[in-house]
Amino acid sequence: MEGDIIPRIASSDGKVELSMEEFKKWLMQFDRDRDGRINMEELRQAIYDTGGWLCRWKTRRAMKKADTNSNRIIDDNEISKLVPFAQKQFGLKVVAF
Repeated sequence: MEGDIIPRIASSDGKVELSMEEFKKWLMQFDRDRDGRINMEELRQAIYDTGGWLCRWKTRRAMKKADTNSNRIIDDNEISKLVPFAQKQFGLKVVAF
């Protein structure tokens, strides 16, 4: 985790707990071009950087579910749709605080 994100450990499943705002900040560390959105390559790199396998396949799958306007970019309005994927892929648990 980076910057001012303070991770908490969920006692029930051992996943790192983040609020939605913390999740957005965590995700934006992979925003290489700093445009405030996550494109396909940035998401693929995030999967790879966190030790994921089958990165291209997982990226396409996540984009299909989260990218509601089919522009191949996850913007602020679509980040919440990426949460189920992130919870499974990255070992995170996004919770309301």
